[in-house]
Amino acid sequence: MQAAKKVELGDGTWLEVLSERRNELLKRLEVEALAHHELKSTPSRASLREAIAKAYGKPADAVYVKNIYTSYGVGLSRVHVHIYDTHEDAVKVEPTYVLARHGEAEKKTAKAKQAGGGGQRQ
Repeated sequence: MQAAKKVELGDGTWLEVLSERRNELLKRLEVEALAHHELKSTPSRASLREAIAKAYGKPADAVYVKNIYTSYGVGLSRVHVHIYDTHEDAVKVEPTYVLARHGEAEKKTAKAKQAGGGGQRQ
């Protein structure tokens, strides 16, 4: 059995990668991980995004933390992350609410309006 990949988050917290699956159709790597943060708060999306981007050698704007599920009182969180080849691939695929969580929803709606779609009906 291969040892799990470990990503340091700093301040005594780390991420244990449970599985990695390549999705060629969507040009992304789908990662399931376990965040260990005993006696500390749940890691933020921003800190997870930066640490994962550094560990996988990708720009931070190509990494999207889809979900963080925290177990009460245990100091463990299950994390689901999408790591895209490029930022442009991510914007094409990720839903608007995920982009909004990462501060990028305005970019997608602006592009949609310029292309003639995505506007509100009157």
